[in-house]
Formats: sequence, structure tokens, C-alpha cells
Amino acid sequence: MNSAAGNRSARRWTNKAMAAAAVFSLIGSAAATRAADVVLPDHPDAKVMVDTAKFKKPGPYTIGYADASQSNSWRIMAKAEVEYGIAQTNGEAKLAYTNANDDTNKQIADIEDLLAQHVDAIIIGATDVNALCPSIDKAIAQNVPVIILERAVNCKNYTVFIDDRDDDNGLLQGHYIAEKLGGKGNIVIIGGVEGSGATIEEVNGIKKMLEGTDIKVLAVEYASYQPAKCKQIMQALLTRYPKMDAVASISGNQGVGCYDAVKAAHRLGQIKAWTGDDANGWMKIVEREKIPSIITPIPTYAGKYAVQQAVAILKGEQVAKDFLVPKPDIVSDDIQKFARQDRPDEWWYSEDLPCKFDPYCKK
Repeated sequence: MNSAAGNRSARRWTNKAMAAAAVFSLIGSAAATRAADVVLPDHPDAKVMVDTAKFKKPGPYTIGYADASQSNSWRIMAKAEVEYGIAQTNGEAKLAYTNANDDTNKQIADIEDLLAQHVDAIIIGATDVNALCPSIDKAIAQNVPVIILERAVNCKNYTVFIDDRDDDNGLLQGHYIAEKLGGKGNIVIIGGVEGSGATIEEVNGIKKMLEGTDIKVLAVEYASYQPAKCKQIMQALLTRYPKMDAVASISGNQGVGCYDAVKAAHRLGQIKAWTGDDANGWMKIVEREKIPSIITPIPTYAGKYAVQQAVAILKGEQVAKDFLVPKPDIVSDDIQKFARQDRPDEWWYSEDLPCKFDPYCKK
């Protein structure tokens, strides 16, 4: 499994313990009360404190954000959270922003451009797990701290990883499917952007939890977090495979399109398990249709925490190598607190993002 936190030792949590720790939620499933264990990765770097004295400098600061893209609603909301984080500094920091349009070569050039602008820190939403490592090394060599936002990379020379725990999400999704199918059946897996850290971790996690079962993975496809693309992919898969028992989409945002395709094909009754995250469109479907789905949040407000960590580093404060983003526990009894019927499908749950920063809030 690829991970920004490197090789992680395993720990065993019962489902009950995971629920208590607000790690996962099950919608419409008896699996939440079963005694079966799930092996989740440990996060040892969350206990490793980084000495940031060499980065300490007086403000005000310019914080660069080398974004992967704005090609899906998660990234749009995460950028808004970054901007909100900047605003919360009350003038202590300003933002220098670049958009790679999902092009790794452009992102490498974007990081070069930010370094040429003499930014004080760089937040990176990585397009690739390996290709950006030399750019990260170069920034650190120039005494510019690097904050990796959500998408893991395979090098350790960054300063802090803002960890949404995508690896946990994949394992929990795979476990949920195995439980719902009773260890046998046919499924399809729909990843996000092929080659990105989040997709690799989640898809690998799903597959890992299916090992030793009689569950067959019919296909692994990539919808780039786009509902329309997921719908198109699912239409082809439904034509190809007459028996399909579960749809494992790592993204609820793209999962909306997958759901629409299955519904149009009149095969909703065949699907015993779905997976998704806290994308509003997906949560609205789960709430409205009562479909069996696990909700594994991927908080967009990680962007806000990335700014907070960047400022702390520049002030010389110690920070954890692996910053674990707090996650809500979204369960069927209170999903209405998270699913917003007054917001579009593209909206994502946020801790406290004001309307003026929220791109999906009517001003």
C-alpha cells in the first residue's frame, strides 16, 4: 500500500471501537454490531514531532498552494477551505495559488514557479505519488517547508502530511462489502484518479479486505471523481456483467453517477452494498433511498488545517509529521445532520466554512 506515512504497522480495532472513535459509519447494515475485527494501519508518524526551528521566520507569510486541479467538487471545496484558512490568519498570511489541471508535468513547473516567487511554505495536492519527490526535495533544500494535502506521496522528505486516512477508508469499505455479501459475490471497484495516492490507497485497501473470500472483483475502473464518467463506466459494466452484487466507489461524488446508471438499468435490487464518502449528493441518495452504504468521510476542511500547520511551522512550533484530520461519525440515525438537501450534490460537509467562502452556498 502506498502511503505518505511510509510502512505502517497494523492495529486491530473492533467495529464497536471504531464507531466509538468516530472512524467509520454503516448505513442500513447489521454489520455494525458484529464482532468481526478489521485490521487498520497504525499511524506512528502522528506521534513523531517535527522540529521546525530551521523554518522559523517573522511574518507576514506567503503560502503557496500547488493544487492538483479544480476538476472535481472535492478539490473545489478544499481550495475554498484553504482560502478560509488564510482568512483566519487575519492578514498574517496570503496565498499564492497554482492549478496543475491534473497534469503532473505542469505541477512540477508550478512548484518551480512558487519557489521562484520565494513563498515561505508550499501546500501540495499531489497529482502523482512518485513524480513530485524531486520537487519536494528541492523545496526542502531551499528551506521551504512542504505540507502534503490528503493525497499521499512515496517520499518522506516533506514536513507534514495532512492525513485524511484514505488507507483506513479503503479497508473499511472492503470490510463492509465482505460483511454485506457474506464473503461471496461479484463486485466492481471504481477508483478516482489513476496513479494518485488517495486512489491507490483506497483501491488497495478494498482489495486487501476481500482476500481470502469468494468475492470476485469483476473490474477496476477509474472515474476521476466525475459523476458523468462514473455513469458512463457503469453503463458499460452493467452491459458486460449480468450479475453484480456490490459497487465499491471510493468517492460518493462520482458514485452518484454510478447509482444513476444502476437505477436506469432497473438493477438497484441486485446491489447489496455500496460505498461512498461525505459528498452531499451521495449522502442525499443514502438518506432518501435508504440504500445499504458505508460512509467514509474525506474531509475537504483538510485544506484549512493545511494552512494552520503551515503557519505553525513558520512560527517554529513543533508539529506532528502525520496530522490526522478529525472526521465526523456519520450514521443512519443522524445522516440528516450532514446531508444538506438545500445544497447541491457537489457540496461537501464542512466543520465551519462560512457561506461567503463556500462555492456551493447561495450568497
